[in-house]
Amino acid sequence: MIIPKFQFPIYVTIIVLSIIIGLIYIFVSIKKEKEWKPLVGLYFILSFYMILAFGILLSYLINPTKLDIFHPGLTSYGGAIGLLGSALIFERIINLNGKLIKYSILSLPLIYSVSKIGCLLAGCCYGIPYNGIGSIIYSSGLNIPVFPIQLLETIVFMIIFIIINKYKNSKNILLLSIIVMSVFKFLLDFLRYEHYEKVFTMNQMFSLLILIGTSFLLLYKHKKNNVKSS
Repeated sequence: MIIPKFQFPIYVTIIVLSIIIGLIYIFVSIKKEKEWKPLVGLYFILSFYMILAFGILLSYLINPTKLDIFHPGLTSYGGAIGLLGSALIFERIINLNGKLIKYSILSLPLIYSVSKIGCLLAGCCYGIPYNGIGSIIYSSGLNIPVFPIQLLETIVFMIIFIIINKYKNSKNILLLSIIVMSVFKFLLDFLRYEHYEKVFTMNQMFSLLILIGTSFLLLYKHKKNNVKSS
């Protein structure tokens, strides 16, 4: 499949759309739980700009030489920090019994899934050289067949979103969700061109740190609950 160069900002358009879709999901979920308070509306405004700001900031810190003011790249982990940071701030202000944090975490695979469509069409975060079924050629890019990693990430993370929301009221679902997302983010990064001739990418480093930290926290909670029950 050959993907041409688009004449309008397809990447930015879909990134913004993915954030809006994620925030709508959080809004609907909180309304269903009847935890709505007037000030929650400010959270959606703050989180939208914090996602963009932290996404661009982390991208710059990782690779400042590649910053393009007119076409800024966003890192997924930076965006996640912005979203969860705004949720933590507003939970402290208005106290929604953890619902903002809960649904912000559960929205992450949805936002990421949709955003990867933007990467697919814009030709960023492309896959390793690959000449098999489903390979992609960017007419304005490498001009060689590459693996459609962005499409695979879209499918995988949409499945993750559907599954974790099916079990959203299960015990430790938030920690388990973070672990699952970190594992798949780590594994799928092996299929990115960025990983070519590297041991680990920066994304994989972040994934490992989050995976290890969250796993220890889950084990700690499990041990603490066992002590209480004994």
